[in-house]
Amino acid sequence: MWSTMALSALEGGEAAPSGPDRLLADAAQVARQADARLTAALHDLFLPDFVRPTDSQRAAMAQMLDGLVRELERELRASLVTRLGPEAPPVLEVERIPILRPIFDRAGVLRDRDLVGLLLTRAEECRIGQTIRRVADLNPREAAAVRFDAPEELQTALLTAEVRRFGDMGEPRFALADLPAELLHRLLWRAAAALRDYLERSSSLNPALRDEALAAAVGERMAAHDEGRSLAAVAMRLALTTPADDLLLVELFQGGRFSLFAAMLAVRARLEFGPAFLLAADPTLGALAVLLRAIEVPTQAAAPILLQMAAVNGLSDLKLEERVNDFLDLDADAAREAIRPWQLDRAFRDAIADIGRERRAQ
Repeated sequence: MWSTMALSALEGGEAAPSGPDRLLADAAQVARQADARLTAALHDLFLPDFVRPTDSQRAAMAQMLDGLVRELERELRASLVTRLGPEAPPVLEVERIPILRPIFDRAGVLRDRDLVGLLLTRAEECRIGQTIRRVADLNPREAAAVRFDAPEELQTALLTAEVRRFGDMGEPRFALADLPAELLHRLLWRAAAALRDYLERSSSLNPALRDEALAAAVGERMAAHDEGRSLAAVAMRLALTTPADDLLLVELFQGGRFSLFAAMLAVRARLEFGPAFLLAADPTLGALAVLLRAIEVPTQAAAPILLQMAAVNGLSDLKLEERVNDFLDLDADAAREAIRPWQLDRAFRDAIADIGRERRAQ
């Protein structure tokens, strides 16, 4: 027999209070959140502007995170319904009742550095690409028309991944297909644990049947995943098959195809996609200028890239002139030395960052 608690899904399935108890619950919630709100305000107030996400970045990342969790929940719930058949609790088919997000929020599951990093990269990729196309008055079809010497199937795969970046209203989107396998693996098992917790508290489903169905749903989803379909992976494969071409760099950038532009830089600089994107997307242009000099992009190709990137980020003419002059004066060997730490293995870079944080905290 199904109780109202099973359909409330308040806080991941707990019964919703009513009457005077609702007021007491609200008051208790304020008390619980007061210190957290103060801590967040203090952190945000004294956070330097250059590391604080902008309002647009924050909104885009939150929207993409919501969509990602909804996609994850929709897939797992559908798989469970299929596997459990008549035993499936009715709530699993009621999409308007969220199960994962309340539990994820309480458990801090989404506070994942890798996940947030991917969302930030996607938000910036969309912002830069859309702004470049808007400034150049290009529509996405015209931007995609840049052709180059690479296998047709790779170019098609890249266009498919690029289309997947946007929702129905043109908003940035991040799909499960874009996740690295390791990160998807973590999220799937945490989602399975959250659904298990919810079903344990809100249904009389046989525990062994429930756990077997959850494990099978995760295994099936992981078996179907191909991280080689992600935008970064396809862009890197395509860049590896394309000869170095400074003019192509300019055309890709001016066409708003920023991920492929970053991948081309990554291959030439012997970097992974992530570090190359981070350097290329630097809103101050400093890191981008160093990267362009390190791979010896000539001034006639670097200048239009820096000029348009300055327009994207609203840099003044004075700042742009300063950056171009610095680029002209920068020695290529010094630039290569500057990016050398980014060429280290990612685990090594992460360990260096961890040690640095510990030392600064002392």
